[in-house]
Amino acid sequence: MKKIVIFAVICICGALTLVSCDKKTSDGKQPATISASDVDSVSYMIGYSFGMQLKQNDFGPLSVNGIVKGIQDAGKDVEIDYMQFQQIVNGFLEKRMTAVSEEMVNRSKAMLEANGKKEGVVTTESGLQYKIIREGEGVKPTSRDTVEVDYEGTNLDGKVFDSSYDRGQTATFPLDGVIAGWTEGLQYVGEGGEIMLYIPAELAYGDRGAGGDIHPNEALTFKVELKSVKPYVEPVEEEVKKK
Repeated sequence: MKKIVIFAVICICGALTLVSCDKKTSDGKQPATISASDVDSVSYMIGYSFGMQLKQNDFGPLSVNGIVKGIQDAGKDVEIDYMQFQQIVNGFLEKRMTAVSEEMVNRSKAMLEANGKKEGVVTTESGLQYKIIREGEGVKPTSRDTVEVDYEGTNLDGKVFDSSYDRGQTATFPLDGVIAGWTEGLQYVGEGGEIMLYIPAELAYGDRGAGGDIHPNEALTFKVELKSVKPYVEPVEEEVKKK
């Protein structure tokens, strides 16, 4: 909730900033030392910053006309009850979050039910689904091992939200330090193998989601290549000799 309230303040400041940038000099123009290119550049950056704030708070499609009207009215003799302003913004986001979450529950369930009937897909007791693309000839990791992987993650809309391929660099991490679907799923494939993981929300990011393109209660799909496995080594405690 704190993030939403802060955003409300940012919206107000952003609108006022845009209006102040658009104030005219006595002759109706910017000062002579400010070029049209200067105005275009700063206008774009303010618009970009404002757009990023909208995206980060997941408002969904909004009325452009309404936003422009609000910007134009900022600074005029328009009375705004800021407590009511925050209630409207917060209420909208809460209502949208609930609706999106419920939609994701239904879509995730339908996707996993259909996917589980496909050839080669295995559904485990936990609800995780996987399909072996390439078995791999090396050792299978345990939950305490460290693995090196290449991977690509997609959401229900098929949008790639994370990819080591795009970064051009593999990822290395302890297998018990990631989401439960990964911890379980990678134990089914050997070193050098490739696996598809279809992970229900409760084994991924649950009812909170992870922001951006990962919504609350959203099932996720990962393609993972297991490059190498580094076995877990129990730490050795040094004996302290008493003198």
